Amino acid sequence: MEGHFILYILLVGEALPKTAWEFFESTNLGPYISQIDSADVLDSRNLMTSDLEKSSEGQSFSSVTDLLSSSDSQESLKKRSYSEYGDSNEPSDVLLLAAPENLNPGLYSPPPVNSPPESVTPAPISPAAEPESNETSFVPFWEIDDLTVNLSDNFSNFDQSNRIVEPTVTGTLPNGDRLAITTGFNRYTQPDVDTVFNVPLKASWTGEMGDFTTTAGGGVDFFNQLPVALNLNVSTSLPIGKKATLSLFVDYGPYKFNATTLNNQITAWRYGPNLYWQITPDMYLFSLVRWGRYNDGNQEQQSFSRVEKKLGNFYVAGNLFTWRYREDAESTSGYFSPSDFLVANGEVGWQENVLEWLDCGAAASWGRQRLSSRWSSAYSYNAKCTFEIAESLEIDLGYAFSNVIGQTGNSAFNNRAITGQVRAKF
Repeated sequence: MEGHFILYILLVGEALPKTAWEFFESTNLGPYISQIDSADVLDSRNLMTSDLEKSSEGQSFSSVTDLLSSSDSQESLKKRSYSEYGDSNEPSDVLLLAAPENLNPGLYSPPPVNSPPESVTPAPISPAAEPESNETSFVPFWEIDDLTVNLSDNFSNFDQSNRIVEPTVTGTLPNGDRLAITTGFNRYTQPDVDTVFNVPLKASWTGEMGDFTTTAGGGVDFFNQLPVALNLNVSTSLPIGKKATLSLFVDYGPYKFNATTLNNQITAWRYGPNLYWQITPDMYLFSLVRWGRYNDGNQEQQSFSRVEKKLGNFYVAGNLFTWRYREDAESTSGYFSPSDFLVANGEVGWQENVLEWLDCGAAASWGRQRLSSRWSSAYSYNAKCTFEIAESLEIDLGYAFSNVIGQTGNSAFNNRAITGQVRAKF
C-alpha cells in the first residue's frame, strides 16, 4: 500500500499540477511514508504561490513528498505571494506516480498565515452622532475557518492494509497566527499480526516572523493495546530571492509503516531541508533530503528530486528517488529498510475543469527501480476528481496503483490506494 503513496509523493514535489495528488498531507498517507512528503513540498510552495483562490486544490496526492500525507486532496485557500511566478497550480494538486510509500513523512503543511488587519484611526464623532458604547466587541480566542477530513485506504497484495481517517480543524488566532487541531481513527492490519487502532491528537501553530514562516506542533498517539506515544514537528521556510524557497523540517513520532512497526513501538526522528525553485512560470524544480534515526538503532537517508514542466492542461515530469538504511530491519522491526534502493521515472499528467462543478486529473509514470543491485520496471497510474457540492464544500475521490517496491517477498509488490478528502469552509 505504501508503495502507492510513494508514488504520490514523487508527483507532488510540492509544486506539481493539480492533477497529481498524496498524501496528501498534511496527513500520513501510508506506513511506508518515511520523510518525504507532499506536505513538505506544499509548505515550500505555499510561500511562492500568488493570492489566488482555487475552486479545488489538492492536498496530498500521488506526488512525492510529500510526497505522499500525503498526503492528497485539494483545498480551497488563499496563498500568500512571495513570487511573481505564482500560478493556480498547487504542489499538493499533483499526483505522485513513482516514489516509495515511505516518502511521505506526514509533516503538517500549514495553511498560509493571514496578516492581522491594519489598525484604522477612528473618525471624529460629530455632535449629532450617538455616543460610542463602552462595550468592546467580542474577539474569539480561536476563530474556526475550515474543516478538512483526509481519508485513505492503502492495501497491497501482501494483505497489508492501512486505513486512515483524520479530520483537521483550522482557525485564526486574534494576532493572525493559525492554529490547527487534528484527530482521527486509523487502522493498521497485517496477516498473523495484532491489528492496531490509532487515535492521534495533535495541535500545530503557524506564524510569521519577518521572512520566516514557522510551524510548531505536537501531541499524542493513542493505541488500543500499546502505550501512549508522543509526536512532535517543527518546520520553517524562508524565501530565497523571488523564485525559490528553502524549508527545514524536524519530525518525531511513531513510525506508522504497518501494524508490525507499531506493535514493536518503533519511533523515529527525521530531519532535513526542502528546496523549491520556480525556474519559469511553467517549470519548477523540487528537491529534498531526509535523514532518520530510529529507536532500534537503525539510520536512514532519503533524497527526492523532481523537475516538472506544464504544457497547457498537461504536464511532463522526471523523478529521482534514493533510499538506504544502515541495516536491514524488516525481519526484526517490520519496516522495509533497503540498503540500496533507487527509483527513476518519467511522468505525464493531465488536469482540467471538466464541468463547472467537476475537476478531474490523471497521471501515469514509467521507469526503473533498483533494489540490492537488481533492476526491474517501475510503473504507476492514478486519477482523481474534485466535486464542488456547494460554494463552501468540496469532495475529492481518487485511486492509484503502483508496483514500486515497498516490501520484500516472493512475488512482485503491488500497492493500491483509494483516497479522498472532504473540505468545508466556515
